[in-house]
Amino acid sequence: MSGRKRQQQRGPKRTSFILDVFTQTDIERWSSRSADAQRYSDYVYFDLERQRVAHYEELCDSLRDAGSIEVDVDSWTRITDYRWSLTPLSSAGSLKGIGGRFNIGQDLDRARAQFFPALYVAENLDTAFCEFFGGPPSSKQGALTLQEFALRRATSFTTFALQGRIENTFDLTTSMSLRKFAAIVSRFQLSADTRRFARQVNLRPRTLVRSPKALMERLLCAPKLWRTEPQLFGIPAANQIFGRFLRDAGFEAVLYPSQQGGTRCLAVFPENFTSSASRIEVVGGAPKGAKHLILHKGATCLD
Repeated sequence: MSGRKRQQQRGPKRTSFILDVFTQTDIERWSSRSADAQRYSDYVYFDLERQRVAHYEELCDSLRDAGSIEVDVDSWTRITDYRWSLTPLSSAGSLKGIGGRFNIGQDLDRARAQFFPALYVAENLDTAFCEFFGGPPSSKQGALTLQEFALRRATSFTTFALQGRIENTFDLTTSMSLRKFAAIVSRFQLSADTRRFARQVNLRPRTLVRSPKALMERLLCAPKLWRTEPQLFGIPAANQIFGRFLRDAGFEAVLYPSQQGGTRCLAVFPENFTSSASRIEVVGGAPKGAKHLILHKGATCLD
């Protein structure tokens, strides 16, 4: 038998690649390091949470003192996954997992059942797409568009046009509204035990907010940054905790600049519509059988 025929019978030559090499000792060290990081995050969170509780009323008052604005949401947009297209103005989905930028989800066990919903809407269609996909859907991450990377087809989401007005909105497009709040939290300190533990396990000390500008940067940081601690340690991010104070202070929404390349967004707190003339409604066609098409003081938001 010729050499060529023998090669055809054996099939194509296989090539193996070693992707990584590690030992049991490496695994034990990584596990220990992960436990240290979780413990330090717990130390920091509960240090600051004690101080937030002690200054709770003062912090809420500082936000109210900043005043509020009215926002006209005519021609604003909301995008939902197709499976939620029958409930476009329900905020129930925001409670899933870790939550959104300005609300706390049910999976954050360190937050002691502090979860609350928010409804996220965008100023125009382009911004809604940017927020939904993490950037313009046509932009690429490697060889895939963001739409493909998110495993979404053009028919896997639904777009809704909105109209209405929100009366009591916190303006987070300027750091000026954060001055009094930042002045209070700038006095917060980590305990001696927390600082000592960080030194013992050789972890970088947590940087605390000391100015309105630093607070603004923390609240509006990129999603991959603020989601890290909630996803890894079950601890709400600074922006989610701030959203809780806004909700508790009675604001119906917070207006903020899109961090995905769009214009402005609103995180709406439907629970605070109880004694308000604020209203959001879907305009144009809606799927047959759809509900939650209007959000106002008499409407439910979590069905």
